[in-house]
Amino acid sequence: MKKKKYLILTIIFILILSCILICFNKIYFKTDLYNKTNRLLEYLYIVEDEGDFDLKNGVVYKDKEIMNGKVFLDGNGKINIDKYGNVKFLINSNDKCISKTSLGSIKITKGRCGDFKNIKVKIIKNNSNISFETNENDLEYKLSKNDDFKGEWIHDNYDKNIIIKSFRENDNFIWFKDSEGNISDVNIFNVSCLDTNNTKYSSNVFYCSGSTIILDNIEWVVLEDTNNRIKLMKYEPIDKKLSHCLTEKSNFCYYTKKENSSYSWSKSYINYYLNYIFINSLSEEIQKKLIVNNICDDYDTFNCNKDSCGGYSKEEINYYNYSCSKYTESKIKLISYDEYNYVYFKSKNRRVLNGNYWAINSYSKDKGSVVQGNYEYYILENPTSKLDIKPVILIEK
Repeated sequence: MKKKKYLILTIIFILILSCILICFNKIYFKTDLYNKTNRLLEYLYIVEDEGDFDLKNGVVYKDKEIMNGKVFLDGNGKINIDKYGNVKFLINSNDKCISKTSLGSIKITKGRCGDFKNIKVKIIKNNSNISFETNENDLEYKLSKNDDFKGEWIHDNYDKNIIIKSFRENDNFIWFKDSEGNISDVNIFNVSCLDTNNTKYSSNVFYCSGSTIILDNIEWVVLEDTNNRIKLMKYEPIDKKLSHCLTEKSNFCYYTKKENSSYSWSKSYINYYLNYIFINSLSEEIQKKLIVNNICDDYDTFNCNKDSCGGYSKEEINYYNYSCSKYTESKIKLISYDEYNYVYFKSKNRRVLNGNYWAINSYSKDKGSVVQGNYEYYILENPTSKLDIKPVILIEK
């Protein structure tokens, strides 16, 4: 009886030991295969070429030429390195499939490998609405102004198509990614703005610079339309002709025979009029959407292409890497040199810029800038001159 009991225990022990050895053996070989594959991946990340490669008997080939004589592992398969340095592969090793998506990690599964997954995309454009039809669901996308694969992945809930809004006419680059880390080829699209004349404004429409729209029962010239804001200039000047500075002593800039207080945007009567008088003629809805402009009020230093930065917006200062020590906040301003040029060179309808009206940039404490009837941006106007005023506003959509 005891011998029979010991025999049973010995058999059980041998079975358990065999199971442990089999499991250990499987884990060891899988770990060893993973480590070898990881060394292959480390090599592929430093390969300077891009495109399709082959793994034959563990050696990397491209165009039937050996890339590296090293045998990385016992396997055959396909490798792809895209132009951004992302690596994907499908390698058959004995009864295992070793796979990696472009943005995924190494996986080892039992069975034969299939083919690389291809995310197909069809682009449909409708003004600012861009629709993307794909053969996959639950995708994320990444947008960039350049073909650099930079940016954040965005995940939107959608039914059939991914729809985004774009207000950028230049090339836009977009990639799609599924949950496994497969990515699409880069897709390039641009949008066409709508050139309108005296039409009712809609925040869903992408307007061309130089278009005219009706907002708050006023006709405005579109200076620039972007994703979440639009910049507008009143098409017709306001009823009054105004000057920046007065010819008598005041709290504003002034020039008299005996003394003067030099021009700056903070001391301009036009600035005061626009932001304390004209603003009240706009509806409450528009007033709530007005975005504050930070206008450079530094006329004593010459950091803007060797000129004074007076009248430049903070956005323009930062864009050009200029510097300004002092800013004035205004909800309503005048057209700048950059804004004028932007419309002049982009618009098919330059007549919207015609007139003889004040602009905001000034490179001197004693002179102002104007737009003249011959489409010139003129810099040496006496700040006490009374000229037309075309208010410029920036509003949220």
